[in-house]
Amino acid sequence: MDKQKFLLKLLATVFGVQMALLGFEMYRCFSSNHPMQECPQVENTFEKTFNVIIATTLALLTGSAISKKDV
Repeated sequence: MDKQKFLLKLLATVFGVQMALLGFEMYRCFSSNHPMQECPQVENTFEKTFNVIIATTLALLTGSAISKKDV
């Protein structure tokens, strides 16, 4: 298997698991009686996760574009 394909599949798996866990956390928080008192950090966690996903994806795209240009 190509190294780049393997890394992209691994990255997609990691982000998928992160999104599933974050979705479960949001479900648990919103089904409680006092969501703001029990889960005040959900918004920050959600924002940080998406920032990491976007930054990593852009870094991989830039890295693949540079490696193709050098060949």
